[in-house]
Order: sequence, then C-alpha cells, then structure tokens
Amino acid sequence: MSQPRIMRLNRQEASATEDSWIVIGKVRRTVGLQGWIRIGMNTDYPERFSPGSEVLVKRLTGEPEPIEIENWREHFSGDAIEIKFVGIDDCDAAAPFVNTLLVIPKAEREQLEDNSEFYPDELTGMQVIGPAGELSGEVVSLEADAASPYLVVKTSDGSEVMIPFMKVFISSVDRKTRKVKLVEPVAFHVPVE
Repeated sequence: MSQPRIMRLNRQEASATEDSWIVIGKVRRTVGLQGWIRIGMNTDYPERFSPGSEVLVKRLTGEPEPIEIENWREHFSGDAIEIKFVGIDDCDAAAPFVNTLLVIPKAEREQLEDNSEFYPDELTGMQVIGPAGELSGEVVSLEADAASPYLVVKTSDGSEVMIPFMKVFISSVDRKTRKVKLVEPVAFHVPVE
C-alpha cells in the first residue's frame, strides 16, 4: 500500500450539511467593490470553480440554490480562490454570500479508484482489524486537518484511540469489505482523552 492520500473534506463543515451534499468550499469574505468573494477551497478539484460552472450555495436554512460562476482568480495563500458570480456586481450584492457553503450532490463527487486515496467520510464506520485478523474496533472519524492526519477508532472495549493515517501503521484499507487492517495491535496506539 502506498502512502494514503486524503482528499480534502472538512468534517466540521460537512456535518453542517445533509448527508446528500458535499462541501467544496466556504465563502470567507467579500473582496473589493466589484462583487468578488474569497472561497476557502475544500476540494482537490479546483476546476469545479471555472467560469461558466454552476455551484450550489447552501445557506444555514433551506435547500441549496444554483448560481453560475462568471470568473475566478487564484489567491496567494494556496488554499483559497476568489470568484465572481454572474449578476453579482458590487460588494453589497456579494455580502449575503459570506459564510455560506458551496456544495455539490454527493453523487457528483469524483470517484476514487486508487486504494491510496480516500475521502475522510468514506472511512467512517469501517471495521478496524488487528495484525492477527482480530476485530479491534470501528473508525469514528479521520481527522484530516491535523498536521499529521489520524484515525479516531472506537475499540472493542468502548475506549477511543488515535492511529496515525500512515502506511507504517495501516497495512491496508479495503473499500469493498469496509475494513482497515493495522500493522500493530490497537493497544499500541494513543488513547483519546
């Protein structure tokens, strides 16, 4: 198994939406006077924001609403871009979009074929198997935003442990059987306090 690669999906923002929606960005703020907004990207597929593309804006309440992207530009931070929606031509018109989420239907999420790439939410609920083949627990979450991503695993005795999401600790992840196999026993890992 090559080093696992996590496809971005912020768990906190994703939990703010229904299970059928995937957050691809969050509107951080307005930029300038001509209707531009800064988007914190939550996707490894920035082409979703290309001119002419349609995104869905999810507000705190209600169903997501479609809107077309007129233009975009990179931001120096590397984790954000600036976009302009069609028909939004000044700061006042852009302001209501601040703190909204940009979502896509879960069915439109890019399918990952490679067993070294994973979305954090797809690991949730997988069985955790020890090196001798014993059932050791279940994945509660993948904390992908940490400096070193790790799995939170609820063990068979009800406690939780943190397991670094690295090939040195995880021998395999099987999407079909929904199992994560460990290199070391779960007892070797740090308890969550």
